[in-house]
Amino acid sequence: MYAPKMQQLSQQGKLPALVEGGAYEWLTEFVIPGNMFVDLKPLLDSTPELRALAIPEAIAYNTVNGGKIFSITYPVVRPIGLYYNPKLYQPSKPMSQMSWEQVAAELGNNKIAFMTGENAWTTVLVLSSLIAKEPGGVEWLASGANTNPRLTDYNNPIMIGAVTKLQQLLQKNASANTLGAAYADAANSFMSARSAIIANGSWMIGDFAPDAQAKWSNGFNGADVRADVFPGNVAIGGPGIGYSWWIPNTATPQEQELAKAFIAFIMSQDELERYMLAEGGVSPRMTATQSFLAERAKNKLMDEYVGAVKPDTILSYSWGDVIPNSVYETEWGRLLPLLINGTYTPARFCQELTIKAQETIR
Repeated sequence: MYAPKMQQLSQQGKLPALVEGGAYEWLTEFVIPGNMFVDLKPLLDSTPELRALAIPEAIAYNTVNGGKIFSITYPVVRPIGLYYNPKLYQPSKPMSQMSWEQVAAELGNNKIAFMTGENAWTTVLVLSSLIAKEPGGVEWLASGANTNPRLTDYNNPIMIGAVTKLQQLLQKNASANTLGAAYADAANSFMSARSAIIANGSWMIGDFAPDAQAKWSNGFNGADVRADVFPGNVAIGGPGIGYSWWIPNTATPQEQELAKAFIAFIMSQDELERYMLAEGGVSPRMTATQSFLAERAKNKLMDEYVGAVKPDTILSYSWGDVIPNSVYETEWGRLLPLLINGTYTPARFCQELTIKAQETIR
């Protein structure tokens, strides 16, 4: 895993000159308090084009230790939605205009590509969309976006209500391989026409291109795939907040200059437009070039995926991004089978997760 490897290299004094993120607890408990980084404020102040595109919330999030800027985040928001196979399931209207209950009723025997292995990525996205539709859910998730410790108490109506709905979806519409499924298994379920829906980011669009046919089976055709935000008009994604590219203070002066030059290069408008064509997303403070918009329109699925986010779409943080890393990466997926088979009620499931989360702050 990437984050543990970075921690190991840090302990050995062998971190590379440029690092992308890392485990939240490691960064907030050791790297930032210990000033183990190069202040990037001078880079922002001396590069007007970089400062102009930066998202204010991201700058505030990354400002630490009396005004130093710890890392620079891509000035791109990449709201996450879902994909569906219209040969298996054709919604009666745009899914954004439906509720999860309505979608489940229409799905019948068709399945959703859930997973319990790894960090249960596709499952946590659905859970996050359910939380966002609970009264106060969006605000509750946002309250954990810039705190240490993160959200550790899930014994509340918001979480229990969302988990209750998730349990129903898991018990009725979960793909046959859900138990123990890693991401590759969930993706395979969708691309083998065994699941009608998968929650995932825009980066999956490449898997539906003609040159990815080796990943398809059972009559699946990537050209058929459609995209939308989640039922309830919800998309998962914060306003560019998070720890991204940072420079360890163990880098030599020459390495620091090279790393800063690389950051400025990948954050330039031309490179960001290339990045968004490949990965999706929008840059809120950028005026897109006409050539970029024309090029994006050539990829109909990407255009549909990104265009599904409307001015009234609810943008919500992912639950996985605002809880302790150890709970997200291990405990939550480990407990999911007990929710699915009914051993745990939603309230008991939330209670057990709370116990695991609060162990991280003792």
